Amino acid sequence: LVNVRIFSHPWKGVNNKEHSYYVGHEAGGLSESLDILAVNFSSTFSHLRQQIEEQTDENIMRRRPFYTEFLQFMQRCPNLLGYEGEPLRTYRIGILTMRNDKGCVPRVKDIKLVRKDAEAKQICDVFDESVGLRTDIVLVPTTQIHPKTDRLADHL
Repeated sequence: LVNVRIFSHPWKGVNNKEHSYYVGHEAGGLSESLDILAVNFSSTFSHLRQQIEEQTDENIMRRRPFYTEFLQFMQRCPNLLGYEGEPLRTYRIGILTMRNDKGCVPRVKDIKLVRKDAEAKQICDVFDESVGLRTDIVLVPTTQIHPKTDRLADHL
């Protein structure tokens, strides 16, 4: 079983000041675990993406409720890097590995983004679940990834 989290850059409105209009908007950062998936580590990231997005319900393929909420979250995320078109509706899969130490706080630099061309690889080829680390999956809206460096940053 793997925890699923989401990430967006922290945002408090224009000039980094809060305004009553933004009350209820996500503060950003790395979320707590929002969903749990049973992952076969010999399957591919493409299969994991399908698992995140869809579920079979009485022989009918449906969008998972978590994914529906995540789509709405992506639409509300700040687009500080000026993405347009398709990237506004896409996401990348990241791997968050943390030591099992008590009080360990995950950091942005602990998220390893899976390259789009690596999604055909087996999950076990990208990370080893047996190294004594707790591993979570992090969904990152494309708008939160720098287009030139293809990385997350603590600050934009």
